Amino acid sequence: MEPYYFPFITGTGDRLQGYFDYRPKDIDEAVVAASSDDGGRTWKFQQEVLQLRTTCPNQANKEPDGETDSVSGNNDDNGDDDGQGHQFVMSIGGHTYLYTLDRAVNHIDSDDLYIHELTPTRTQPLNGAPAMDDGPTDSTTSQPEIKNHTSGLLDPDGILGVVPGSSPVKIVYEQKILNGDNTAPTALPAAQQCTSAWAPYYANNPFGTATNDDITHLRLAQTTDGIHFTDLGILQGLNDPTTVSATGTRWLATAGTILKLQGGTFGLLFSGGSCIDGDSDAFRYIGYAESRDLLHWTIVNGLENPVLIASPYTVTIDASGAFSASGSPVSVPTTPAVGGVTSGFFAGRVYAPSATLSDENVLNVFFAGYHTPKPKNGLGDYRTIGRITLHSNQRIEDLSTRVRTGGDD
Repeated sequence: MEPYYFPFITGTGDRLQGYFDYRPKDIDEAVVAASSDDGGRTWKFQQEVLQLRTTCPNQANKEPDGETDSVSGNNDDNGDDDGQGHQFVMSIGGHTYLYTLDRAVNHIDSDDLYIHELTPTRTQPLNGAPAMDDGPTDSTTSQPEIKNHTSGLLDPDGILGVVPGSSPVKIVYEQKILNGDNTAPTALPAAQQCTSAWAPYYANNPFGTATNDDITHLRLAQTTDGIHFTDLGILQGLNDPTTVSATGTRWLATAGTILKLQGGTFGLLFSGGSCIDGDSDAFRYIGYAESRDLLHWTIVNGLENPVLIASPYTVTIDASGAFSASGSPVSVPTTPAVGGVTSGFFAGRVYAPSATLSDENVLNVFFAGYHTPKPKNGLGDYRTIGRITLHSNQRIEDLSTRVRTGGDD
């Protein structure tokens, strides 16, 4: 399962259907499907679609840090991960749609999400999507977005999940405003930007992460056809895009799971990050929150008492909670993670929790893990898939990932 990440898993019990973002660093990208008959312990590859390229890296053309900068036959391409990913599959109104994000320059987080209609079978769950990437890349950045796409979502980075039992269908998706905290109309005061608050830390950061100025929100939207969406607002209580505190959650990630609990309450498995990470991908920890109205959320497991966390850390901070070499030490988390000690394969990143029901109060949770925060620092051990089992103290009635996507041969 390397280099796979952003797991989106459907099914119950032992029989599971998985969809993954396949991304060998700066070489290729695709959406792949795999199935499991043992609750996700082992997987069988089924299908690959939307492959970015078939040529191999041009080893003669490298950046100073050794990172491949182009591939043979694509020398006008900068080699970045500029294909389609962040896959999500939803069935609605008799249609099954595959949604993807286009990562190309001038398209990522500004284009709508791309839609490919599927006619899934048991062995070919991505049937209907093209074998090769059909969207613009960095080398064709002036090409318009593909014809079939969503409308009404704001700067979408991907769909997190469907709200179980909702009618009309409601979804949670991520809005990512690139360079939003230092660019009008969303610019923030310097004191609320990681750039100034954490500059001394970034200057000596051994992991290579640096400042990031993106703004992220999880948002609620609804649709009747899976194509046209009406935005319903930002989810409150999960993060603070202005915080520079070492213990605050500034960014949220795209993937997660929405649970429908007994008594009309909803649960949310999500992932978040802070200024210390220097990256809006929000990979520091996996958390859990609950809500009764889908817009106002109360965090149960956050950064200081997470479900899972990448490497715990101790830093010195000033009165605002920002890094200060002469400040007071603070250690995160204050409470050990529910899932136990951090394993090496997710010591750099842990995010994108996708859960399935094993029993009415037992979840199998799949997540993405990196050994180091930046893939180029550990190409042999990154974009892996992990699995833990969580036990709930209340009955789980339904999951956002229980979307019927299978078919007959």
